[in-house]
Amino acid sequence: MMARQRTPRTERIAFQIWWLIEDTAGECTLRDMAEFTETSMQTCSQICRYRGWGGRYRKMACSHARDNGPQMIEALDEELTSLFGMAA
Repeated sequence: MMARQRTPRTERIAFQIWWLIEDTAGECTLRDMAEFTETSMQTCSQICRYRGWGGRYRKMACSHARDNGPQMIEALDEELTSLFGMAA
């Protein structure tokens, strides 16, 4: 198996990816890396895999959906109160 030749371009991209991962404490995705390095997500994925950085970044983007957690908790509290009454 032939070793991959490290070109200046791939070394630049790898450094940019490494810097982004370090700067964001791993709170970045392949899409973020691709935008930052101005390359494809596939290129970033291959470099991360080759360098062993697969587990150092988020695999999915954060959801921009509305957070209904507080409303769900309030509804659950009301339901439990109606079933069991106020706790002593």
